[in-house]
Amino acid sequence: MARHILIVEESDMMRRVLQARILSHIDDAVLSEARDLEQANHVMGANPVHLILYSWDIQDEKGLQYCLASAAGKKGAPVPFLFLISDKKEHVAMAEELVGNAYQVLPCSGEVLARSIDRICSPVKLRQAKRYSIQDTHATIMQRQIQMEAEVVNLSAGGSLCEFDLDPQVNYAYPLTMSVRFGGGQDEAVNDLGVVATNMLVISRHADQTPKRVRMGFKFLLLSASAQDLFARVFAKAEEG
Repeated sequence: MARHILIVEESDMMRRVLQARILSHIDDAVLSEARDLEQANHVMGANPVHLILYSWDIQDEKGLQYCLASAAGKKGAPVPFLFLISDKKEHVAMAEELVGNAYQVLPCSGEVLARSIDRICSPVKLRQAKRYSIQDTHATIMQRQIQMEAEVVNLSAGGSLCEFDLDPQVNYAYPLTMSVRFGGGQDEAVNDLGVVATNMLVISRHADQTPKRVRMGFKFLLLSASAQDLFARVFAKAEEG
């Protein structure tokens, strides 16, 4: 199951840095971002979040109370947090006093950050994410100028399984872009999802034995708030059905 990690940081550049470091060392992360607590609330209400990465300053009492309440389950299911703090002695001392070891000093390497994330939110403790098979759901998978039309076999908030004819020019070792269209009267779509391939099953081959039709699993790299909202609505309808 992918770990849904919410990054709460006011700086756009710092959010990009954190995302890059996480994705370079954690292969099961789905990332969302928020500039402030209002945006964080929206993300938390749209889909299950497994960890909050919160850029914290010792003057930020609201952020402290928000994270403590989330970890205690006062906002629903308990969601642990990891404070990201500066290396100033007073910041470290205050964090230790208030949240124990639930903090990571910045700057740090991606490897160190990944170890701290694993310590607070271990992947083995998460149950398997529920996947949904939704009739008439299709996807367009893109890489550079290449487009492949696919049938979506199933999907969750963390990724999807698609069946399609593989273009031989695609390098599925590198990230791709995916648009998902929900049919069956719903007529809704999620566009420009960043994805990476996680596994592939060859269904049929060309005469030279290269893959022709495949089933390929994809992990979503970053879900926008609008994408999370749409997935939540579609999955809720699937549950009702």
